[in-house]
Amino acid sequence: MLKKLAAISLTVGALVLLAPAAANAATAVPAASDSYAGKPDVSVDDPIIGICQASTIVFGAGWFQPSETVGVSVSGLNAADSAVSGNTAAADGSLVLTFRPPSTGEGSYAIAFSGSRSYTATITVTRGHDSAASCDHDPTVASAGTELPLSGSGMELALTGGSVSPWILGGGAAALVAGGALVAVGISRRKNA
Repeated sequence: MLKKLAAISLTVGALVLLAPAAANAATAVPAASDSYAGKPDVSVDDPIIGICQASTIVFGAGWFQPSETVGVSVSGLNAADSAVSGNTAAADGSLVLTFRPPSTGEGSYAIAFSGSRSYTATITVTRGHDSAASCDHDPTVASAGTELPLSGSGMELALTGGSVSPWILGGGAAALVAGGALVAVGISRRKNA
């Protein structure tokens, strides 16, 4: 009975201490033999930018036809002065388009793609610390309050600001110590018997 109680206590303590690590584990990339067809993905790298910044819209392989010239239109404040580049799909149907807002722009911009498939991306432009005449800061330095990626690999968990409760960690440690104490008591009982 004492052995079972000790084993259960040690197991519960180990599981409580390992649960946060398991909860934060990134999922593996699905195998190539996955029987479900995956939908080609679309991502907007920077959906909120300043007037002196650029945003990139990335379409995964197979979204458009190979080497397709995709129609791109921009709507928003002074949209005619904005710049886009990269409207021709690659040989695998992927596309990377860069959007730079006008120097006098602000608010939401809808970038509409028309081709073999349609899509509309929304990018919000804020004035931030830049002014229309001054884009002289170093563009490689992130502005204050910008959340930077952890590794840039694309396989990252969301940064939610949450943390593990100290009560959970303390309870797991206490269960582990209690289980170890029960094992020690059982060993000393056997020696004395």
